[in-house]
Amino acid sequence: MEATPRANATAAAPRAAGLTRLRFGFIAWVVLYHLDLALDVTPELPWLKPLLGRGYLGVDGFFLLSGFAMWQGYSARPPQDPASIRQFLVRRLAKIWPLHALALLALALLVGLAIAMGIGIRAPERFNPFDLLLQLLLVNDWETMSAHAWNYPSWALSAEWAGYLCFPLLLGALLRLPARAVPVVVGLAFGALCLLPLADPGSGLNLTLHFGLARFFLEFILGMALARWNPQTRLPLRLAVLALPVGLLLRLDPLVVAALAALIALAWRWPSPIRPDLLVKLGEASFGVYLCWIFVESALVGVLRLTEPGLAGRVGLLLLGFVANLVAGWCAWRWVEVPTHRWVINLLLPPAAADRGFSSQQIADRLAGRS
Repeated sequence: MEATPRANATAAAPRAAGLTRLRFGFIAWVVLYHLDLALDVTPELPWLKPLLGRGYLGVDGFFLLSGFAMWQGYSARPPQDPASIRQFLVRRLAKIWPLHALALLALALLVGLAIAMGIGIRAPERFNPFDLLLQLLLVNDWETMSAHAWNYPSWALSAEWAGYLCFPLLLGALLRLPARAVPVVVGLAFGALCLLPLADPGSGLNLTLHFGLARFFLEFILGMALARWNPQTRLPLRLAVLALPVGLLLRLDPLVVAALAALIALAWRWPSPIRPDLLVKLGEASFGVYLCWIFVESALVGVLRLTEPGLAGRVGLLLLGFVANLVAGWCAWRWVEVPTHRWVINLLLPPAAADRGFSSQQIADRLAGRS
């Protein structure tokens, strides 16, 4: 767990390799979904459509996992007084904002360079200063925008930031709740999630700028409540995971989310390897992979303007884009996310509360949700 001012500040965070592997699975699903949107592979390979066509649900997996991991990390030491709440928010901000801001700045420079070189930009109205400011402040998913702009995947980051701001209140309420009432919270959150697609018929749970906060909070609370409930019998959870292919085939997004929630509860119990394997390392870099997607997409748009590849070429571009996104995301995690997280913590928190002396692996454990 994350150290408090009264705890050993150099103790390593406990590893949760199963959850980190799930992070890789979720981010891979999201990236492949967006690659397919750009390259139109599934219209000619329809057997992939049930899986790739619902890849936006990987974001729902992250929302569930965020609530689950936050309960595991903070239920024993909830941020309640102003000092602990400030420390909590600084740690959360240090985790998400520096890389987000750097990616946004890099994109602004790329757009400015393209304009200076006379390169045509699709839908240039998406790149206006006001939307840039909203996105920089992480309020772009708070019903403040009518269309995606700039680094549009950051809508999910904006929703997460809203969750962090509300987390002390949500955690306090869940801690005070009688144990027998927790499964009721799970049921109510899932029931509301089943009704949410009615907000935009035909979109399923693919709700972002509008009703994106409702989507996030229902799944965040569901993840928190599931972590507190912590069902000990694994058979129902395993049966629930079997709903995943059914939900994908029938296009029932809430059913897929229920299966993902059960998968998270099972993955929490998976044994950790002695050394991090490749999936764990890539899972740790999932945030960087998510924010770097926009640059891979920009490169793909450039390629598609120069050529019209056939199916084999588009499949090749899909695989190449996937690998490039993983590499870029890992580099962003290793060389930006980890060091800036440490720098912001040391800058904004007093020495007793900062993570001085933490190794890169310990910082990575925290960033991967094991804090």
